[in-house]
Amino acid sequence: MLAEKYFPRNSGRYGRLAAIAKKMDGFAALNPERWFGIWAMVLAGANVSAYLEDRWLYWEWSTFSYFLVSIMVIALVWDKFMFRFPLFPQKVDSIKSASFMLLTGFALFFLGTIPAGFDPLVFAYGLPYFIFFVVAHLTYAIPIKENEKGERSVPEKSEMTLPLAIIIGLTIITATAGVLHDDPIISTISAVYLPFPLVALIFPSAVRHLQRCRAYVVFIPVMFIAVRFPWFLFMVLPLFWILRHYNYFRHGVVSPSFKVDLPDGNDG
Repeated sequence: MLAEKYFPRNSGRYGRLAAIAKKMDGFAALNPERWFGIWAMVLAGANVSAYLEDRWLYWEWSTFSYFLVSIMVIALVWDKFMFRFPLFPQKVDSIKSASFMLLTGFALFFLGTIPAGFDPLVFAYGLPYFIFFVVAHLTYAIPIKENEKGERSVPEKSEMTLPLAIIIGLTIITATAGVLHDDPIISTISAVYLPFPLVALIFPSAVRHLQRCRAYVVFIPVMFIAVRFPWFLFMVLPLFWILRHYNYFRHGVVSPSFKVDLPDGNDG
């Protein structure tokens, strides 16, 4: 990131911008890093509705509507509201949280179908998207731990084999279902993502493999859904840029990021 080059930590320039970043703590408290996934789930529903109307709909700016954007905002409020209560799972580490994730994805998906009106076919054509939501959940359920020295590690390969195998199996199912449904969005999302968990399963356990799995299980759906909703890029790209700079000037860490821990003997 250019800010790292021109505003190095411990410099006066960094300190001045760090003071500005501190004023954005209220915004950070809204957990905006979750918005990418929430918006993707809502637009996945809108995407299926659009597909049922016109399979060849791509880069169509007329898909923008204030109603749909309002639903996306409501989804953020709803998500924030639910995570204030201990009744709802706060971590992705149990069957309960997986079930909650599936139900949440189901609800957000159908919120996205509201502008186009209900069509029973969205259940069948939406199923691969629901399964991919579970893939994302299982990916984040594999922990990346960090010790007091800041060194990251992942579980032993024997502990990750089963969840990675399930992730790969479900991803293959979604890709196959997408092909059978002639849905180019979910089939491409799944096919492009598949190599990442495959590498994590085949190669020795390493933090960088899981970091890539986590980053791309969100990035890939967001980018391909934007093929049908190009205006979506004007929501996610500024958010991505703001979060990276906020985290750098506030915490000294560039996040979100596609950068991974390179092998240096400390990458798990």
